[in-house]
Amino acid sequence: MKKLFLCALSLAITLICFDSMAQNNKKIVHKKGKNKVTLVHKGPKGKKVVVAKKPRKRVKRTRVVHHHYKHLPSRGALVSSMNKNAIVVNFGGFGYRYYSGVWYKPRGKRWMVVRSPFGVRVKVLPNGYRRCIVGSRTYYYYYGTYYVQSNKEYEVVQAPIGAEVGSLPDGYNTLTVNGEIYYELDGIYYMPSINENNEEILVVVNKPI
Repeated sequence: MKKLFLCALSLAITLICFDSMAQNNKKIVHKKGKNKVTLVHKGPKGKKVVVAKKPRKRVKRTRVVHHHYKHLPSRGALVSSMNKNAIVVNFGGFGYRYYSGVWYKPRGKRWMVVRSPFGVRVKVLPNGYRRCIVGSRTYYYYYGTYYVQSNKEYEVVQAPIGAEVGSLPDGYNTLTVNGEIYYELDGIYYMPSINENNEEILVVVNKPI
């Protein structure tokens, strides 16, 4: 009888543990204010990741778009010499150089500042990168380039719609569509906005029409 009681007690504890684990891993929807829905995923350690939120509102930007990268060369610039600490990256038949988060492609006897090729990987992110969470995925951004972690490296990927960044490298285009200003770089369009910390940001959007 005692053994039967212990078995029943053990089974009950097991069921409670499984139920608790299921609760910890479920997705929870929180409603905050009018029409604002924030979808949160609770992981095993209770970490919360925002995967859906109210779209950003357009604002008028007061700072130049490239203010974070004023010290770096503009996109498309030609340089005659390369820093000796630049990393050699052979990819797609070209011998790129990578230094301080900037990608260079050989152009005759000089080097041109270019968009990083998709699919190329680096071992270390540049200093000053920005973390962007879009959906359930984490991206890392710097100087117009988006990375995702792949094993112990970081792979260059296309910009995800909804990513929020602080600045673009100089060399971007400013365009007006239906009276609204957008910024374009490498075929990616950005809308000026502001985040919860009252910081001016740029939001990746679809091509305006």
